[in-house]
Amino acid sequence: MSAVVKKVSQAKRKDPLIDFASLATVGRQASKAARERALENGVSFTFAQHGMIKRRHPDGRTEIIRPMANTHDFPTLEQDLCRD
Repeated sequence: MSAVVKKVSQAKRKDPLIDFASLATVGRQASKAARERALENGVSFTFAQHGMIKRRHPDGRTEIIRPMANTHDFPTLEQDLCRD
């Protein structure tokens, strides 16, 4: 008596290091997790938002550090990763 083996179709998966949309999603998830861990452990973190460098403290305060220089020259993820 032979066992029946179900065939499963294989789909080519995108490599997240080549597919920039997937890489950006992974990066956002990792960044969010890091921010949450920092706050849970009582540590401030620094981030960029609306052309400003800001620091968020564990007590919920957000401090503006300074304006970003050259926000128009900020590279995209693809430009940043594909430098020679």
